[in-house]
Amino acid sequence: MKIRTLAAAALLTAALTACSGSQEPDPKAAGVKPSSTASKLSALAPAWQPKLDAAAEGAVATCMTPSSDACAEVLTDIMIVVNEVEREIETPGRGPYRESTKQIAKMQAATDKYVDEGCQGDPAADDPNSDCWGIADITVGATTLGMTLATDDISQPK
Repeated sequence: MKIRTLAAAALLTAALTACSGSQEPDPKAAGVKPSSTASKLSALAPAWQPKLDAAAEGAVATCMTPSSDACAEVLTDIMIVVNEVEREIETPGRGPYRESTKQIAKMQAATDKYVDEGCQGDPAADDPNSDCWGIADITVGATTLGMTLATDDISQPK
């Protein structure tokens, strides 16, 4: 059990580390017209929504106990997929995914809070007044991210 806890903590830390490497979009680049490559890149929602759904399956129920190892594991699974989506968004030539980028940042902030508060393994994390309940931004955020990807896909230049 101790090894599983350490593995879950390591995965969550890895996900957090990958998340914290992101950069804010360059405001000067917002006015730049996308290249013709952007229109050739496929929409993200069809490929990533099923992966987000699979990673988040049962997450809300599992994380009714934020301190549990099972919750930490599902949060890690979700954030691994989120990090992959972020890398896809950052593909050169892809148009802006503004709403998705905002959603990813919100999920990364919730991950940071979960780790900083030491929620995994802390019985106080299960108190409904605990800051650890911000994990809803991750568990429910996976579905929200799928919707923002679809919205951003529609707004891409043709």
